Amino acid sequence: MGKFKEANPEMLDAWMAYHDSVFTDGALSTKEKQLVALAVAHITSCPYCIRSRTTASLKAGATDKEIVEVIYVAMRLAMGAPYAFSSIAFEAWDHMEQKVNLAEGHFFKKNIAHEITTFKEQSGDIKEPFEAFHEKTFEDGALTKKFKRGIVALACALVTKCPYCIRSCVRDGKAEGVNPQEIAETVNVSMVMAAGACWAHSSIAMETIAKAEK
Repeated sequence: MGKFKEANPEMLDAWMAYHDSVFTDGALSTKEKQLVALAVAHITSCPYCIRSRTTASLKAGATDKEIVEVIYVAMRLAMGAPYAFSSIAFEAWDHMEQKVNLAEGHFFKKNIAHEITTFKEQSGDIKEPFEAFHEKTFEDGALTKKFKRGIVALACALVTKCPYCIRSCVRDGKAEGVNPQEIAETVNVSMVMAAGACWAHSSIAMETIAKAEK
């Protein structure tokens, strides 16, 4: 990391200026932002980020229960894209049954209610424990439903790149009282964490350069 920082100090300064501005108190507190970052770190699967954001969350005043709850939100949103994209699979199935060219389907059509209903029906008894887990994840606990559903989940959805999840998180978050400034700050935390995984793993590139130079 030292080699990476020394290679372009101007870029380092620009990055750190943005990073630090994102984690200042705003519509969301620094603690809330660190908890959001911790959840997103579990989506990016960056061990360095998980470690550093756990430490930062604790320093900002987060409790063990709060940390555990955002991890469960990350787990739920990791399921979100496969759940929503099941609509593509069942749309394709319907097309084949109707002998319609698969190329005529919609990867991101707005209304996927029919396909999701089919997915649930075909899941049988599995759907009940899934729905129970979903409800438990977002109920008020150490953290509020508003924060978990409208902020943490949205941040994770942005990084999983699931348009349906993003839309549902904004819808549900607005119903719980989330405002546009909170959404903007959530997006910025997601941006930092998506880049942060690249930043943290730059050590691999620098190690490779060092070996090549020997």
